Amino acid sequence: MPVAMMSSRLSRLTRFGLIRFGLFSLAYFLSMALALMLARFDRGVAAVWLAGAVLFVQFVVSPRRHWAVLMLGAMVCGALAIAWFGLGAKVALPLALIGVIEAWSAAYFVKRIYPRFGRLQSVDEVVRFLVIAGLLAPAAGASPAAWFVHLATGLPYGLAWRDWFAAHALGYLVFSPPLLLALRGEAGKWLRSAAPGQKREAALLLGIVTLASLITFGQNVFPLVLFPVIVMVAATLRLGRFGAMASVVILTVVGLAGTSLGYGFTTMLHVSIWLRFEALQGYFAFVVMILLPLAGELAARQRLLERVQAAEALHRLIIERSSDVIMRVKFDGTVSFASPSVARLWGYLPEEVVGRSVFRIIHPGDAPAVRASRHIIMSSKDTAAAIEYRTICKDGRVLWVEGSTRAVFDHQGHVNGTLTIIRDITERREVVNDLTRQAMTDPLTGLGNRRAFDRELARCLTSGRSGCLALFDLDHFKQINDLHGHITGDRVLKVFAGVLRESVRAGDLAIRLGGEEFAVLLADTTLENARQICERILLRFASSEDHPSADTVLHATVSAGLARVDPGTSPEAVMTAADTALYHAKNGGRNRLAVAA
Repeated sequence: MPVAMMSSRLSRLTRFGLIRFGLFSLAYFLSMALALMLARFDRGVAAVWLAGAVLFVQFVVSPRRHWAVLMLGAMVCGALAIAWFGLGAKVALPLALIGVIEAWSAAYFVKRIYPRFGRLQSVDEVVRFLVIAGLLAPAAGASPAAWFVHLATGLPYGLAWRDWFAAHALGYLVFSPPLLLALRGEAGKWLRSAAPGQKREAALLLGIVTLASLITFGQNVFPLVLFPVIVMVAATLRLGRFGAMASVVILTVVGLAGTSLGYGFTTMLHVSIWLRFEALQGYFAFVVMILLPLAGELAARQRLLERVQAAEALHRLIIERSSDVIMRVKFDGTVSFASPSVARLWGYLPEEVVGRSVFRIIHPGDAPAVRASRHIIMSSKDTAAAIEYRTICKDGRVLWVEGSTRAVFDHQGHVNGTLTIIRDITERREVVNDLTRQAMTDPLTGLGNRRAFDRELARCLTSGRSGCLALFDLDHFKQINDLHGHITGDRVLKVFAGVLRESVRAGDLAIRLGGEEFAVLLADTTLENARQICERILLRFASSEDHPSADTVLHATVSAGLARVDPGTSPEAVMTAADTALYHAKNGGRNRLAVAA
């Protein structure tokens, strides 16, 4: 079993890359050794602790399948460094193990809570890093580590806990962000993508940061704590994360060097050298906590701006290419935006429409319906509606359009107008009207059919209008078909239809009910006037003639029944009365009119 485990780990190490693993191990060992040699200052714990950040960042950028190899290598290197340069061999292994577990737990929980962690591109990402790596993980690691520091040095447990927590927390906060961005190649990416002008600006700003850092940490007369921060904020605003991290690296290097030589604002503190370096790291952490969220917010806004610009470009492309009109109308009906397709649809330029009332191009007969629809839409946030109406072109033509409308809102959520997509449906309306006419028209005679008659009779009775109904039946029509053929019969039907058209008034409705039966709905007329119209029809038709052949002349006649149409009467009752009168006309000898009693 041990042989199999060793073989598995060696296999993972091979996959991880011996060179990369060796470089990491060397960096981890050197960061611990240098800190233990140069930054302990006769205390149990080093004041400056870079090693935790090195291991944490390596965990973050490496796949989890490599973490076991990293932990093994870090434990060996850490134990050797502590044994040779730190607190001795007795506590080397447990302290190395605590340091490894601390960095592992920080990386594990940061990645678990924020799986995409590593680019520090948002405030949320930065805050989670600060809380976990800068507070929780070092606090948890300090609890057992302080016991071993106390055993090795005699330092009181509380003081040992504070020293460990402060050094490790500040180490994570100060060194992790620049190391993380460096290992991910962010600096190289920025330099490759930046324009020459941006590079010159970066060199100037970072040069100013370097000068400000040298002035701050090159003297111990004036405590210029905020002087570098102001310049670093400017570099962050102009250069983003690259500017923030490059500024932090410059400040850290200059600050550590100046403090080591006895310069900088920390020399004005009457405390031990260990606490001076802790104060210095606290200052670095303060700067990082200012710049990181700022850089993250700038990165988030930059991504948002790019998405908005892309959406705007797509929106503009759609608007410019769309044959539909896109129109935004204010609450009072004034057009605030009109797409270029208004020129194709109505003949107006967009600037001729914007700033004027939308009802200027809506047909007056349809304006009330459009106003009512807009009122309903703007009264409800989630309501959308489509309405068909007529519009007036610049040249006076009338077009039917369909407008699909939805309310739009201001930044406070209040309705401030509508957005409408308008489509030309004139051809569709013409097709619909044509189909409607066909559905209501007798194809042989061109008169209305039974469907049109039923609809108009019902409308007349429900509207309260009075009038008369006349039914007509061609006499001996079957004999005409039998003797002269159906072509002649159809010709006779067309002749009678023509007589009806010539004899009735403009507001009357002439109908072919079917076969040789016809009807005329005479609106708003008295029974006497209706009688005169019917008799005129009978006389005109009787005087007409048809020539089925060269030596044959055909005269046809028609019988009629007349009844009143009074409001409140049912269609069936009216039809029965007129049909009964027609029956009497037929029985009375044909070619005559009978009036219902």
